[in-house]
Amino acid sequence: MKERAEATTRTYRKGWSLRIFGLVFLAMSLLFLVAFWGGAISGEREASLLEMFIPILFLLVGGLITASAFKDRIILTQSSIEMQTLSSRKTLPLDKIRGRRRYLDKGSGDSPDVWHLIIESDDDRFPTLDFEENYYTFDDSFRAWLNALPDLDLLDKDKKKTSNFGLV
Repeated sequence: MKERAEATTRTYRKGWSLRIFGLVFLAMSLLFLVAFWGGAISGEREASLLEMFIPILFLLVGGLITASAFKDRIILTQSSIEMQTLSSRKTLPLDKIRGRRRYLDKGSGDSPDVWHLIIESDDDRFPTLDFEENYYTFDDSFRAWLNALPDLDLLDKDKKKTSNFGLV
């Protein structure tokens, strides 16, 4: 029985492009740190406190980006869907799913547009899962499961909208 349950568990991680970006950012931050601190320690240049702090900040951000790229995952089992991040773990039983939503998070000139998927619960005791569709490597099996869920955006469009706005 346990073997069968494990066979149906699917884990989806962030794509390799995000992992590689994190590693490159981390490596560049480390080189930045060595260059700034090396010059200050050897006496070749005099650095301010801010100049000494910025490379450490970059290194921490690079570490967080890299750790997130390798740790974050979506796990789909026969009984639940789970979202694991560096800071949290949210589990939603499949029988408590109300439906799915999708929205576009418009990026600025520097950041790209990102599609988000939302899996909503029909019970307030369970979390709503919101994750970036573009970042994870979902397969056809996940897409088929997702498309079988009720599309709440479509249901909202079809609802009759009554409004008393403006009535006094």
